[in-house]
Amino acid sequence: MTPPRIAWAMVAYGPFPYAPVYTSHMKAIAYASRHYATEFVDGSAGILSAFSTDRMYTHSAENFVIHRLLSEIPDATHIFLTEMDMVIPHDTIPKLAALDKPIASGLYFLRGGKGQPCLYAPAPVTPALNKYPHTPITMFPTETPFKLAKAGGCCGLGCVLIRREVFEAIEPPWFDLKERNVKTQEGYGSDMFFYTKVREAGIEVWVDPTVRCAHMDYTEVTFDAYIERLKNDDPDLKKGYIIGSPDLVPA
Repeated sequence: MTPPRIAWAMVAYGPFPYAPVYTSHMKAIAYASRHYATEFVDGSAGILSAFSTDRMYTHSAENFVIHRLLSEIPDATHIFLTEMDMVIPHDTIPKLAALDKPIASGLYFLRGGKGQPCLYAPAPVTPALNKYPHTPITMFPTETPFKLAKAGGCCGLGCVLIRREVFEAIEPPWFDLKERNVKTQEGYGSDMFFYTKVREAGIEVWVDPTVRCAHMDYTEVTFDAYIERLKNDDPDLKKGYIIGSPDLVPA
């Protein structure tokens, strides 16, 4: 594996009062710096920079950050993206880098989603004018890394390590946002837009489910919410995509 030289970027779209978010980010940066300083004593790996935005639309902030990092940090091999509401594990960076994949994501869960992971596969049937719809993934390996889906998929942008060449391989804008059209059903968030371009470029997306993040709101949504969902036999588990199954399960 090429020693990773990582540019860190946090997208923030407004003031956020939760100290655990920033504390976790600083711990992860410090741990990665110490880890790589020990493993690569010649300084050939580590966190090169940390960058944040404030009070910008998410997709605009993401494009802004990537453009700046690509142009101003030419020796960065990877870009790590996170967001202002993500509490991430201290060992996030070394674990995702160790996968040695073009895109490697941690695991987190939707706010208000009753334990629904932020994991999606492309929808099996879409309106003719819409190539962006995805279907939720309901079950997946919880202890070993996995490729997101045979035909690509979306794992969000809250905790993801992306090789530089991914952004060089696809045309900007890398991220966009469009409100859903009720008639055509066309619409997408910045993550769906990005991962659709990734899929069209034939780039693999992997997830390490042991990198378990917490998604902050007024409450904290963690891996425990997913376990409760399985115990309660949530009816939504009967639809969606199951990692390891050959086909999409009909809704």
